Amino acid sequence: MEVAGIRYVFMIVSPTMEHAIEGRVPLAGDEHEIKRYNRGSYETSVKLFKLTQEIIDRYKAMISKYGIEEQAGRVQPEPAVFEDGHSHTISFLILCYDDGSEKKVVFRENDASCKEAAEEFRKLFISATSDENLISETLEYPTLKQCREMKEEHGPVVAVETDFYSSGMMYGSNQSVVQLVEKVEGVDGMVRVTFRKKAGNESEASDSRELRSDILAKVQEISDRENLPCWHYACIDPSIPVDRSMMPMDYSSHGCVNIYYDDSLITGCPRIKRTIGESACKMGGQEIDSLLSKMVCDCVSESGVDVKMPDVKLQTFSTMGMGVNPSVANAFEGIRMDHEAAMGTQAVQEDAQGTWICSECGQKGNAGKFCQNCGSRRG
Repeated sequence: MEVAGIRYVFMIVSPTMEHAIEGRVPLAGDEHEIKRYNRGSYETSVKLFKLTQEIIDRYKAMISKYGIEEQAGRVQPEPAVFEDGHSHTISFLILCYDDGSEKKVVFRENDASCKEAAEEFRKLFISATSDENLISETLEYPTLKQCREMKEEHGPVVAVETDFYSSGMMYGSNQSVVQLVEKVEGVDGMVRVTFRKKAGNESEASDSRELRSDILAKVQEISDRENLPCWHYACIDPSIPVDRSMMPMDYSSHGCVNIYYDDSLITGCPRIKRTIGESACKMGGQEIDSLLSKMVCDCVSESGVDVKMPDVKLQTFSTMGMGVNPSVANAFEGIRMDHEAAMGTQAVQEDAQGTWICSECGQKGNAGKFCQNCGSRRG
């Protein structure tokens, strides 16, 4: 079993973003190109560089010099955990053997023996992928199927959140609603639910409660099954035309589901955010997005958080035909429980499709417990 190639990965890590540069370098066979990926949440840049025998020999010499194969068989040192919210860098090397197996070595910044190797591998990679060696450059827009097949290591799920924001020309149309469910440290099965909302020029209102719930375990199961951490790499190819004829010109909205992972033992970041955005939903992830949104909304409702509504009528719009993330409609689920209960129930009309017509504003096609236009509860 011999090393047939390496994958060198350099990452810039922070709680809110992660930018990865990956290089694939063959050390045996007929390939003589280095492939470099710059992965982001909008596009992936792919560059090919000439690979000379001199570069191959230098990589092999460094693998031997720093005992990389021996390190790959040992328990890796834990990273230094950073809590300040700033970004930091981490690099690692994956040895690819001729039998298809792989071994990973992480260059920890808090390990003195790794610093020299990390710097030397970084410098060699930069020099080998300089402009003078560039063969070609292309842009890729990963599909959801490709994102599901990506490999990216993450720790356990520690929080899940729905985030909705809308803006428009109508009074009170600038709104934000955030529903966060996070793990309570030191207490198994206990979560803290925080609900925040802001409408128009009113001050933000919020409430927080704790309860026992298995929601994070269920989100973890879905995350593992669907490879959710890599969904934020999904991108819509800008060359594909989008029908904007049904989109309102004086109103915009955005909704997403965010999942937080504890990567303390991997990158040193105890709370890193991954987003399921509109691109992933448009590529076939809508069902998972809606499921996660409903789970959060149900947990928020169960917690009994009580946030007094400002005296501004919420204005939301149907997502049908607008290409809006389904989280937008779900984000308001459960936020007016106490308010609407005090108003009493109204008679409900149903249309031919079995959905209901709101008695408050006349909105048709409602399928959930609350009107998708004004937020009134179904009677």
